[in-house]
Amino acid sequence: MKKIILLSIISLSSFSIFSQANNAAYNLISRQIDLEEEDAAFGLTQAQYNSTVGSPYSNKDFIQGVIYKDGKIVQSEVLMRYNIFSDEIEIKNEIDEKEYGALIKDPNVFVKIFQDNYVYSPFEGSNENGHYFKVVNEFNNFDLYKKTEVNYNPPYYAKTSYDRNKSAEFIQTNTYYLVSKKGAFYELPNSKSKIIKVMGKKEKEIKSFIKEQKIDLKNEKDLIKLVKYYNSLL
Repeated sequence: MKKIILLSIISLSSFSIFSQANNAAYNLISRQIDLEEEDAAFGLTQAQYNSTVGSPYSNKDFIQGVIYKDGKIVQSEVLMRYNIFSDEIEIKNEIDEKEYGALIKDPNVFVKIFQDNYVYSPFEGSNENGHYFKVVNEFNNFDLYKKTEVNYNPPYYAKTSYDRNKSAEFIQTNTYYLVSKKGAFYELPNSKSKIIKVMGKKEKEIKSFIKEQKIDLKNEKDLIKLVKYYNSLL
């Protein structure tokens, strides 16, 4: 399946974070979030949230990172985390730890949280319908991006003595994309025949490489190896 996501530009709004790079003020926070409302954001009580296995976050704890705008650092040593469930980058208020905000979604603003880079890309020209992607690797022609989604599975209570209770879970799933330098996204299926079709220009070489290298398309390291080889052919 092929998806093309076009980049667009929107104006920044709302609260301000001050740049350490050039002392200019950039409006990077779209809204504030009350820490006490965190559980409600998932439609759960605090008890339900605490008893759920897994996490709706890429990194549950706030980790120091860097915010970039147009490729330049506008804020460093920022405490951030990626909320997969709401598809938002959350920024902690260092003065009042009970407050944090959501980074404005702008294709010109991206973040690095520890070693993970997250970029925002609108869908079909719409910023509101866009998503955050993790940049897995960058290459000469096509980069490898990952989109993570999370679903909430409610608890299961045994109905018979043969059944077992199951705790509620946050289940994360990943989808990978080839991304051209012009911003076109091509979904990479985990089916051998379908992924070869996506890389159709070099079908014969890709087919041989997958077989010879015993590439597991569900393994991220193998997928990086495949995309790197594909780039070398172009």
